[in-house]
Amino acid sequence: MPFTVSHGRDNLSSNWAFTEQQNADVPAEEMFRLDRGTDGGWPYCYFDPGARRKVLAPEYGGNGTQVGRCTGKATPAYAFPAHWAPNDLLFYTGTQFPTQYRGGAFVAFHGSWNRAPLPQQGFNVAFLPMTAAGAPSGPHSVFAQAPVPAPGQQGGARHRPTGLAQGPDGSLYVSDDAGGRIWRIMYVGER
Repeated sequence: MPFTVSHGRDNLSSNWAFTEQQNADVPAEEMFRLDRGTDGGWPYCYFDPGARRKVLAPEYGGNGTQVGRCTGKATPAYAFPAHWAPNDLLFYTGTQFPTQYRGGAFVAFHGSWNRAPLPQQGFNVAFLPMTAAGAPSGPHSVFAQAPVPAPGQQGGARHRPTGLAQGPDGSLYVSDDAGGRIWRIMYVGER
């Protein structure tokens, strides 16, 4: 399936007249289905998850509500929370995990750095269920969670998921570029 994930933009409240809450909640991290000619609007547009539409970036005259040249730009197949920083996407084809984790997509999120003074988020691997036809079919869930930095520590994450790989046995491998580790996640059944 031709999909990709994309980092959204930053600094809405430090450079323009957006509130800290708007800066923390906007824009969504986007997952696109890639078809020939797909244009998600970067850098002119971003996806506002509250409004459920593309809006014009302030650098190009936007004010948080104007659509302008973003009319007709591709909307995401799925919108993840703002500033989670998706770094990798893997469609799971294994059978080791329970049924609810089969046939969907895992996404490695590097985590936020600029939600302060609000808490940082997104240091995780999320799972997004997909239909057999290749469309997102439900809300994402956090599959694996790395520790979140203490309040006020923008760059203090000890672990940041960054890459994904599926092992021959169906295990999920997660690289961590802050802690310098590769984690193996495997299912051994209920105890």
